[in-house]
Amino acid sequence: MFDFLEGEVVAVGEETVVLQVGGMGFRISVPKRTASELAGFVRLYTHLLPGEDEFHLYGFATPEERDMFVGLLSVPQLGPRLAFRLVAAMPPEEFAAAIRRGDLSALEQVKGIGRRTAQRIMVELSERLAKVVPATPTPISEKETVVLRALTSKALGFSEVEARKALEALRKECPPDAAVEEMIRRALRILSRS
Repeated sequence: MFDFLEGEVVAVGEETVVLQVGGMGFRISVPKRTASELAGFVRLYTHLLPGEDEFHLYGFATPEERDMFVGLLSVPQLGPRLAFRLVAAMPPEEFAAAIRRGDLSALEQVKGIGRRTAQRIMVELSERLAKVVPATPTPISEKETVVLRALTSKALGFSEVEARKALEALRKECPPDAAVEEMIRRALRILSRS
């Protein structure tokens, strides 16, 4: 129903945030790491779930976190509470790596996830993992790290996924001895085209 909500943060709890959007306040469940970083005007990628008594709105910092949550909801008997705990405990890249390695112990570290549930998640998601979370990103050089930080800074505000895609394109069109400033300029051009 809602792809994302943008608005002013008016209250932050341990795993909730109240976002003021057009004169309305939306109470949204967010992972702890996201809640600790929210202030001012923000965008949250959302997923709305109907409950017995009320609707429950979940918010995530990136579309990849939301996609991970939605993918986990498709696992039989997992439910939104455990799916949310998994997203809160593991970034999508880390989760994808654990699934690819078949690392049950990484999933079992999350409260409420036992051996059987971890196995069920592995079986259900290993085949369609590429759709839920992209492959592990290629290691980046020192200069590329500086470019990535600049692109994802508050001043420029690109997501890490957008910045990494720009870096991939930059590798093809930018000489290896290019200055960091030139790399940032070219990355911004790439991002403006997409």
